[in-house]
Formats: sequence, structure tokens, C-alpha cells
Amino acid sequence: MKKLLFISAVFCCLIGCAEQEVDQEAEAQKIMQLSREWAKSAKANDIEKILSYWTDDAIVISPGQPATIGKDNLRKLVESTSSIPGFEIYWAPKQAYVSKGGDMAYAIGINYIKMLDSLDNEVTVYNRGIEIWRKQEDGSWKCVADIYSPDPTLKSID
Repeated sequence: MKKLLFISAVFCCLIGCAEQEVDQEAEAQKIMQLSREWAKSAKANDIEKILSYWTDDAIVISPGQPATIGKDNLRKLVESTSSIPGFEIYWAPKQAYVSKGGDMAYAIGINYIKMLDSLDNEVTVYNRGIEIWRKQEDGSWKCVADIYSPDPTLKSID
């Protein structure tokens, strides 16, 4: 009987410790949806919502700018872009991939940034970018790194 209890306990431990199957495609679709929702909040200039998609230690790497690290600095960045005449940013994720372990992911996409130049003409810059996402302890996803650079071959994000 003791032997049976021991074998049962070991079996239960092995089942409990077994790696859980991650539905990488379903998780990738979650990332795509999160990125789309995030883009809508950015276009609407909803600062609190925009900030909610980043981790506290997130980094944004923008062309020609020093890296912006941490939620406080990201807040300053978002608030400062809000004051730029005609500023608008919007993006579209095109692909997302999730690690086998289901704890890290990345999304590849394109974006545009619009603003007015010194003569009040609208200027639009198209970029390619990558967002790196990390699953949080509560099971939610947050962006830990957001990197983009100009792509002069792009004329739209469709």
C-alpha cells in the first residue's frame, strides 16, 4: 500500500510539473489584438491607456532619439508628443510570434507618424517596427520593448 501511495504521489508530481501546452497561434492572435487596441488608444491620444500596455521597465527605441526607459519617462514622451501640432501615431501589426514556453512574444508591424511642419504642412513618416511582449504573472501581456525605424518604401499601413 505504501508503495502504491508513493507511486501515486510521484505520478501526481510529474503531471503537475509537466510543461503545459501553449497554443502559440491563439496567443499570437491575442498579441495582434492587443497591439490593434493599443494603436487605437494612441490615435485617440488616451495617455493612461497608452501607458497601460507597457511594463514598468519598458524601453522605446525611436530613430534619432535616445532610448526612453521606464514608465515615468514613457509618460513624459507620450505627453510631449501630445503637444506637437498635428501629431498622430497609428500602427498595424502584421505578424506575431509566441515562444514555445508562452511567456515571450513579438509582433512585427508598420506605423505612421503625422505632424505639421513649420509651414503647417502635414508630414507623414512611415516606419517598420517590432514590439516585444512579456506575459505577466496574472496572465496578461505587456510590451517590454518597442522599436521602429523609417521605411521610405512604405506609402501606407494597409
